[in-house]
Amino acid sequence: MKKVKINFYELLNFTKRSDIEKANRVKLLIEEVVNNPKFRDEILKANFKDRRFRNEDQTIVTIDDNKEILNRLISGKEQFRDEDADYEWDFRISLYRSITGEVGKRKKESVLTKKKKFRQRSDRTIAAHWIHEYIHVIGFTHDFKRTEIRPHSVPYLVGSIAKEILKAE
Repeated sequence: MKKVKINFYELLNFTKRSDIEKANRVKLLIEEVVNNPKFRDEILKANFKDRRFRNEDQTIVTIDDNKEILNRLISGKEQFRDEDADYEWDFRISLYRSITGEVGKRKKESVLTKKKKFRQRSDRTIAAHWIHEYIHVIGFTHDFKRTEIRPHSVPYLVGSIAKEILKAE
């Protein structure tokens, strides 16, 4: 299967040299994970209970085939960008300030991460977070509320698989 490259399309509000250094370390971890054969095997075996994919026209489809899910993950086809699949994950990451509990979120093609959480959490935790949010950038979705199937959605389960691989390395 094709090798995935990780790029920073844009880094916003990375005000310290240490922020940029950490982002670069995280980028390398993500590249290791998504190119790891175990990661790809686990995606193919995963029991996704929420397989919803939101197209750019906002229609929602269900992707029943894990191989198709894996292909979409590694393809590097970000939504809202006029490009074809290039097997490059182009991250647009913004650090922001907030008092809410989550580590971050996604807004269109951007991954938003709380500055304080980014600085406090380990490189591996941030890598898993960015992978989860990137899965949204390419179009996969999950319930907004904390429902029973949410942990088994594509973004959450892929993030969990990434966490497990990051622990082992």
